[in-house]
Amino acid sequence: MKPSLWRHPVFLRFFAGNTISLIGWGFNFIATGWLVLEETGSKVAVGEIVAVSTLPGLALAFLAGAIIDRMNRKHLLVILDLFRGLSVVAIPLLHLLGAFHLWQLYVMSFLVGTGSAVFWSTAAAFTQELVSERQFMTANSLLSASYQTGALLGSALGGFVVHAWGGHTALALDAASYFISAALIGSARFRPALRQDGHESIPQLLRGGLRFVREKRLVFFYGLTAVLADVAIWGALAVLTLALSTDILRLGARGFGLLDGAYGVGALLSTFFTLRYAHRYSRYRFLAIAYGMAGTMCFLLPDSTRLEFALILYFFMGLPNNSARILVRTILMEHIPNRIMGRAQTILGIVTRLLVIFSTLAAGWITEVWSVATALRATSGLFFASLAGVWITRLLSPSFFQMEPGAAPFPESGAPEYISSHPSD
Repeated sequence: MKPSLWRHPVFLRFFAGNTISLIGWGFNFIATGWLVLEETGSKVAVGEIVAVSTLPGLALAFLAGAIIDRMNRKHLLVILDLFRGLSVVAIPLLHLLGAFHLWQLYVMSFLVGTGSAVFWSTAAAFTQELVSERQFMTANSLLSASYQTGALLGSALGGFVVHAWGGHTALALDAASYFISAALIGSARFRPALRQDGHESIPQLLRGGLRFVREKRLVFFYGLTAVLADVAIWGALAVLTLALSTDILRLGARGFGLLDGAYGVGALLSTFFTLRYAHRYSRYRFLAIAYGMAGTMCFLLPDSTRLEFALILYFFMGLPNNSARILVRTILMEHIPNRIMGRAQTILGIVTRLLVIFSTLAAGWITEVWSVATALRATSGLFFASLAGVWITRLLSPSFFQMEPGAAPFPESGAPEYISSHPSD
């Protein structure tokens, strides 16, 4: 692990703020699902609120990508944190006033989904802008550790907070995490690089993004097949983990938190595993083994009638799947220039969010029409589809996975501009 990132003041504050806000996001994830299930008793309704939080990414995708590639990304991250914090804090305040209604939770989820859809794409482009190409793998591993630490603590603690004090308390803590993140990121001294297309209009930026997609079809084919594994985690399993905990394990919110936490522990350890071992094997083989293992663990979940067995399966689903995700992010950073990363991320996000919406609704419907077991086994197919995408990409371009960190695929105009280690606003 390169020590220079630990001495990078901007990256460290972004890293800390992101970790804290992700802890809050874990609280939000459990609290909203549990409040809806408590009010309605319907797993389809849980899928609907996950879908509602995903819809904004579709409406904003192209416009948001152009904004990300035009604005100071640090300022945009701060604005988005404040927006999400204000959206969430309204729910516990309404509860204290005795004016809370379930529909307000759907509005909150839509607003937070709006902020998060832009925030996560901005964060990827901001990271690529901050670090050198040789640090892509390290930066992605550290940010994955940030994500998994936040998700792990948020899900594990969130389940107990919801169980002990209710979902509204968990949402209040989520709102506080966004405000703290905004303060940390906002205090970082950062000067964005001068972009060659900084004077282009929004329509011109949008056309540039679409032109890049047409020219680099294989990059986007690979990216779209790779996100299917994320769709399984963010979409179907968001519904099915709760169903597994309530219908099979009979543990309710506490079991949900433990299962999500077990996945998080595996995913957290994957950040160190990937840094240590990914470079020792071919990328193609590493990704193929990772997706195959994650899919197998998901397929076996219906047989986990005991908590201990389910925790082991979730752990060994998180370890390989997140290892693959770190490597995928690194590969995409190597193939996509920073000046267009915001648009590229949001274009990929369109299909991702469509599939998340479909998978959450399908998982809830299959669970109620057939069974949790059928839905879980169907979800395992998403991991195997990502595996197929790796195989097809290598078949079409044998050299696609051979690029090493530090190689510049766009040396003339695509490489990230140099950022001083002590930039200022």
